[in-house]
Amino acid sequence: MQKLKIGFLFPYSGIFRNLRNDFKQGVLLAFEQMIPACQVETVDEFIQTGGQTFVENALNKLTLFDAVDIVIGIVGTKVTQNCLEIINKRQVPVIIVNLGGFVPTYQFRSDYLFYTSLDLWKSEWVMGKWAQKQYGANPCVSLSYYEAGYNMHECYRYGLHAAGAKSVKLNFIKGMTASPDTLPLIDQLQQLMPNHTHGMLSGKEGEQFLYHYQEKKIISRTALSVNPFMVDESLETTNLFAENLTSAVTWTYHLETAANRLFISAYESKFNRRPIAYSMLAYESGLCVAMAINAHEGRRISQHSLATVLKNATCLGPRGEINLKTTSFCSDHPVYIRISQISRDTGLIENKIIDQDPGISWEHPEMLEAAYQNGSGWQNPYLCV
Repeated sequence: MQKLKIGFLFPYSGIFRNLRNDFKQGVLLAFEQMIPACQVETVDEFIQTGGQTFVENALNKLTLFDAVDIVIGIVGTKVTQNCLEIINKRQVPVIIVNLGGFVPTYQFRSDYLFYTSLDLWKSEWVMGKWAQKQYGANPCVSLSYYEAGYNMHECYRYGLHAAGAKSVKLNFIKGMTASPDTLPLIDQLQQLMPNHTHGMLSGKEGEQFLYHYQEKKIISRTALSVNPFMVDESLETTNLFAENLTSAVTWTYHLETAANRLFISAYESKFNRRPIAYSMLAYESGLCVAMAINAHEGRRISQHSLATVLKNATCLGPRGEINLKTTSFCSDHPVYIRISQISRDTGLIENKIIDQDPGISWEHPEMLEAAYQNGSGWQNPYLCV
C-alpha cells in the first residue's frame, strides 16, 4: 500500500467562508477516484492572510518538522516567488493554487514548484477585448483600492486596446473602509457617462455597487461587465441587480464538458454542496498528484521522485488537460464569456456561457509589462483576506 503525507496551506477568506473544507475535499475526491488504496495523512497549516512570513514559517515546519512528502496550498503568486529559496532548498514538491490575480513571470519557476490557477489576469484581458467590441468607444474601469493591487485591471486595459480602444478612464475608490461606500464610484460614472464600464469589486462592496448601479439607472446609459466573483454561483445570491451582467473566466460551474459534469456530480453527491472554484483547482491538483503516485507502480515514493514524475503528469480535468509544472509554465485553457441569470428552478444566480476566446499568453510583452509595472505590496491571494 502506498503512503502519502500532505501538508496543506490555508489562508483566511471572508468571501469563501468554507475555504478549508472546499479545497481539501477537492484534493481528497481526486485521490478517492484515482488512488483509493493509498493511505493519505494530512497536516493543515493556517497562514493567516497569506503573508510571506506566515508562508515561510509554514513551509519550514511542514518540510522539516512534519516531514511531508508534498505541500499543497493557497498562496499568492508574489509570495510564492519570494519563497522559492526555501522551496528549492528543501526540495519538497509544492503545489500552489490561487485565482490568478497576478501574471506569472519568468522568475516564477522551479523544478519543485507546481501551479494551477483560474488565470484571472487572462480572463480580464479577454473581457476587455470582448466588451470593447460589443459596446464601442469611451470605456471605463470601476474598481477599489483592493483590486488595484493586482494585475487584473491592467490586463483588462490591454484587452480594450487589443480591440481598438485608444484610452480608458479609471474610476477608483482610493481608500479601504470598514463599511463599504461605493457611491463615489457611482457619482463619478454619472459625470463621466462612459459607453461601458467594468466593475471590479469584491464582497459587500461589489453587492452595494451593483445595487446603486441599478437604482440610479446608470445601466440604461452605460453597459456593465464585472469580474466573475461579483456574479459567481458560489455567492448563492437571489438579488435581481446581479442579473444580465457579463463576466469572463476559465472555469464555470455550468461548463458543459463531460469531465466537468462528472466532477460536479461526484462532488455534490459526496459532500452535498456545490464546488467552488477552489474545489475545482484542488481537484485538478489531486488528479495530477494521484497520476504521479500511480506512475510509481508500487515503488517507494520520495519527495524527489514525486517532483520528477509530477513534471510529466498531464491529466484530464474539468477544464481540459492540465499540467502543473512551472518549468516551463503553460496556461492554455480557453476563457468563457458568461451572462448572469436568475434560475427559474432555484431562484439563485446562474451563469450561461455565450462566447469563448483562447485568451493571451503570459509571455506576451503586454502581459509581462502589466506584471512588472505593478509595485503594490499585496501578498494575499485574491479574495483571501
